[in-house]
Amino acid sequence: MAFASSIQKGQIPVGCQLCEGGNKIQWKCITCDSLMCDKCKDGVHLKIAKDHKILNINDIGKQEVSKDTIIFSDVKCDDHSQQACCLYCNTCNKFICPKCITKVHNGHELIEEEDYNKGKVEMKTKQKSEIKLEISKEYTADLISIHDIAVCSDGSMWMADNLRSKIKHVKLRENRTVVIRSLNTKIYGIAQTHSNNILVTTTGETKLQLINTMTGEMTDSRYDVKPLIPTSIHVTSDHRVIIGAWSGGKAFPVTGRRVVVVMDQEGKQLKEYEHDNHNKRLMTYPACVTCTSNGNICVVDWLDYDSKGRVVVLSPGGDILGTYTGHPDVNTKDEPFIPLGILTTPSDNIVVTDTNNHLLHILSDQGQIITYYNLHDMGILGPYSLALSTSGTIYLGCVSADGSPNTAKSKLYELNYSGF
Repeated sequence: MAFASSIQKGQIPVGCQLCEGGNKIQWKCITCDSLMCDKCKDGVHLKIAKDHKILNINDIGKQEVSKDTIIFSDVKCDDHSQQACCLYCNTCNKFICPKCITKVHNGHELIEEEDYNKGKVEMKTKQKSEIKLEISKEYTADLISIHDIAVCSDGSMWMADNLRSKIKHVKLRENRTVVIRSLNTKIYGIAQTHSNNILVTTTGETKLQLINTMTGEMTDSRYDVKPLIPTSIHVTSDHRVIIGAWSGGKAFPVTGRRVVVVMDQEGKQLKEYEHDNHNKRLMTYPACVTCTSNGNICVVDWLDYDSKGRVVVLSPGGDILGTYTGHPDVNTKDEPFIPLGILTTPSDNIVVTDTNNHLLHILSDQGQIITYYNLHDMGILGPYSLALSTSGTIYLGCVSADGSPNTAKSKLYELNYSGF
């Protein structure tokens, strides 16, 4: 692990130096070098040193003054009171101990003590300022919700409303979609093949189904994950087919198998991802999959029936490179991270929709947060499905609010983007 040397540092937490209660350190006096709790900062220290400079320990690494340093092992962990901190999580803006890393902060941007005290915790903000999104075009679709999108080489598009078992082949015209063909079928995943046909997953079938874009005929494909049932699909630039799958039954709590399978163009299985080196499940329910150009597999992993979830990034060898569970600024207990759509950009950044919060989360190719983007401020509500256009823009399909009438029309946006 990259931070092994840091984890070995002092494991005995130090409490407030001004009281005997062993309270958690929250402040440091830069003038007299004292570490203190909140109570002593406003009590004992204030009485004897009114003119001293005091900083919150979470702000020390962001100062330019070289003497504004802190020893991580002097800080008690917020969540594990008997553990000393060893790293700073720049994603969550807090000090963390070894126990925190694997349980909560795996995949977050972690800062070591030396870099923290050099003031290197502003990297994420600089990246965020370079990122831009703008609406290029807006379309009204002939569906209530757009749960899946696949873009054909001629610029036409297949889109699906899974709740109402509708899938439509459309052309984009001015501010609306024109239907070429409509099918009544429920799908759970969609992808375009290199022959410009469409692969979909359908209820209960172990084989992916193939839609001929010229005739609309749906037939069995050569891609079969029997005895598993596919949940999601992605076709790579080198013609491999990545399939999320499970063994059926009750989705939650987890029983049976939850797997990502990689096949070649002929349907031969190349790789299977299910457990880590400790025989622990890699995922709970692989609802959506994609991959980067260097072969990292990115999985939208649902954790319960409310679609609360995470993004798991696996190396080609099956190691977990990162796990992203949302950003603490916007994802809380009341507003959890609900990842639904995912894509990777040509520069190998990962883009994920957070539907109920009207956000896009932008991650590195290993699942570390770069920034999040508030789509509500742009007038975009209910972002769900994602696809790259033939010209390199992003298509974003939205879903209607719960309880919307059958006359409701969903929105499709074409977005120009830069910086990721």
